[in-house]
Amino acid sequence: MRRIRTVEELRKEDALASSPYSASTISFTLSDDGVVEMTKPLVLVSSPGREHIDEVRKCAEEELEKRARSRQMSGTQEVWNAITMLVTPAFGLFFALSGMWVTEDTILQAKEHLLGGTDDFSILEPLFEGEGRCIYSTYFPNLYAMPPLTTMSIVVGYLIHSPCSIYYHLLCAFKLPPGKERLDHWSRKLDQAMIYVMSFFTCYGTSGSSQYAVVSMIFSVDSIYRLFQPVYRPKSILVRMSVAFLMPVLPAILYGYHEQAKQFFIIFAVSGWMFASYPLGGYSHGIFHLIAALSNPLQLGLSTMLSTSEEAIQIAASCAVMKEILGS
Repeated sequence: MRRIRTVEELRKEDALASSPYSASTISFTLSDDGVVEMTKPLVLVSSPGREHIDEVRKCAEEELEKRARSRQMSGTQEVWNAITMLVTPAFGLFFALSGMWVTEDTILQAKEHLLGGTDDFSILEPLFEGEGRCIYSTYFPNLYAMPPLTTMSIVVGYLIHSPCSIYYHLLCAFKLPPGKERLDHWSRKLDQAMIYVMSFFTCYGTSGSSQYAVVSMIFSVDSIYRLFQPVYRPKSILVRMSVAFLMPVLPAILYGYHEQAKQFFIIFAVSGWMFASYPLGGYSHGIFHLIAALSNPLQLGLSTMLSTSEEAIQIAASCAVMKEILGS
């Protein structure tokens, strides 16, 4: 005699059919007592975690497309972006090689200390132990000695980042097609990664602290690692980039250089607005570069105000006095 299934049994079967598992085959068997049994092998068709990852990637692709459309630039504008990236390393080299980090007042103080108000060079030699560190160059007459390590750290950071940024913008101008490929290209990620590297060098330059430099390095390494992950997260990148720009400002606040810190915030606020709103269209990005470059004199100036820079500056000032006397 055949058994008739109850309503509760039918509900259970419907629930099983609507579960996240599906059957590859459905078979019916007849038992010895004449009851028809349905067997439904369970096969896992998909993982909820995998579906979530795919959804995140889809949203990231859509965000990338949207951002690419809003930041579309012509070849001429990309060349303009590359040209504006020359300002920062050029000023850094000029600051270091022109001796701007040694003031006239410092040279006068060194002359007073070494010569006691006279021009008798014979008393200079036993008083000046750093003579061997002097630089006599016809090409750079005001480069009396090596700049402080903090100053050179900032200049090195500029020189590391700028070529990568220029390369990326020139690729956009002459090779990379318009669209999301420009935003997801390895050269752009390299450009952004070097911003973190520059931040690390600048943090040491404005603080003179190896401990603070290590903190900056850890943040930079973690940010670079996240930057090369497959899922594009523009908001996270923007936040981390902002932190990278602001970290070199913190020492100015801690050391009491509040006026310089205020100028930093004004410069970064205006440049950030220019980057976010693009009021001048595709040319806004290059203007953003130029406004951000206004922070370079402040960063380099801070590097000369640190106690760790005093020895190098005093030696350079003494070398300037020696050069003046030898040339007279």
